[in-house]
Amino acid sequence: MRKWCVMDLVTDHQTGKLRETALWSNIGKCAMTWGFIYTVWQQKANFNELLWVAYGSIVVAHELTARYFNQKQQVLDKQNAPNPTA
Repeated sequence: MRKWCVMDLVTDHQTGKLRETALWSNIGKCAMTWGFIYTVWQQKANFNELLWVAYGSIVVAHELTARYFNQKQQVLDKQNAPNPTA
């Protein structure tokens, strides 16, 4: 079993190279989480559950969309791969 490393968040597991999409995705999620925590901290008495729903929806929607497009790309890569037996 391989040890987990922080660099796994931003590098490709096959090539070890930096993945720009993963980098910016994690930066965006981190910024959004910090903004959410800051907003909750500042509005202790005024907090609305709708904020939880909005935050959760955005994070989940981003993950699902990223996985969907990742699967589509893998299908396209398999279809366009050169056939070594031909």
